[in-house]
Amino acid sequence: MRKSVLTMAAILCVSGLFAQQAKVVSAFNYLRNGQLDKAKLNIDEASKNDATKGLAKTWFYRGNIYLNIHLTTNNKYKGLDTNALQVAYDSYQAAIAIDPNISNENLAPTSPMLGLFVIGEQYYNKGVELYNVKNYTEAMTNFEMTKKINTIFQIKDTTATFNIALCALNLKDNKKAKSCFEELMKNNYKQSIVYTSLSGIYKNEGDTVKALGVIEKGRKIFPQDLNLIIAQINIYLAQGKTKEANDLLAVAVNKDPNNPALHFAIGANMDEVGNFAEAEKSYKKAIELKPDYFDAYYNLGALYVNSAASKMEEANKLPLGDAKYDELKAVADKLLTDAIPVLETAERLQPTDKNTLLTLKQLYARKSDAENLKRVEEKLSKLK
Repeated sequence: MRKSVLTMAAILCVSGLFAQQAKVVSAFNYLRNGQLDKAKLNIDEASKNDATKGLAKTWFYRGNIYLNIHLTTNNKYKGLDTNALQVAYDSYQAAIAIDPNISNENLAPTSPMLGLFVIGEQYYNKGVELYNVKNYTEAMTNFEMTKKINTIFQIKDTTATFNIALCALNLKDNKKAKSCFEELMKNNYKQSIVYTSLSGIYKNEGDTVKALGVIEKGRKIFPQDLNLIIAQINIYLAQGKTKEANDLLAVAVNKDPNNPALHFAIGANMDEVGNFAEAEKSYKKAIELKPDYFDAYYNLGALYVNSAASKMEEANKLPLGDAKYDELKAVADKLLTDAIPVLETAERLQPTDKNTLLTLKQLYARKSDAENLKRVEEKLSKLK
């Protein structure tokens, strides 16, 4: 009698095993027929049952089913799982852990490894879509998944790394951005922005030596790249290397003569070293190229005002009755007269700029222009 009971138990056990394996077969058939809802239902049950959750094919089929759910354009199946791509990834990994060599020529992808490769591409495409709508956090997560998957294939995915770096920059995560750019530089990634961005991070950290080193390395690869030249100029200016900055500014202007920002930079640099004529010339050129260039107008006006002050300081040091006093005063008065229309244009471009209004207030007071003096005083009182 006991023997009979054991035989019945064995029969029930085998029957249950066949039933669960039938779920795997059904999932396979439903997948091939494009019935993703039924395929999902069967494979989900099989992946939870003790009899079939240890089978590599269970997880392989599950990976394919969920990958197809992610890829489908059929709304009936698209909403079956909003996280289908991640589920497919996890399923393929489970299949590989059980049997790295499992494959089936009747399926697409034909193996979990190929499935992972497809998933890597999907994460990348999703990352691009998210980046384009400025969802940098989610975009970075997707690019990181692409990079992680390609590492399985021993692929150095510099493109995904570059995109991770761009996301990190937009998120102001300089630590991650720096790590990615350093990796890209070591792998000789052919984009000059790698060098300008990494240099900028070092510069913001106060390390101008490293910042300059990165730019110099970049310029060996991209000697004619204007962005690298400008970055090097800015570092030289930060280090007080005026001559080096001027030499490179000349190179930059020759490469891009119609760039108002370059002419402005030259003007500011010449202004700083006291070269009035070159500063005036460069500011005027910047204005010619960009008629609404507020900074150029303001700096040109300030150049005139500061030069006038310098002339008057020089005049006041002369002995009483020196004929040169009148000469210097006339030059100073002319400079102040020239400054007024320039700063008035700056005011029109930025009507609430306090420094412009304060300078104009002093000029109008000096010229006894009561009407304009009252006007700017009223604007200044509103700003307070």
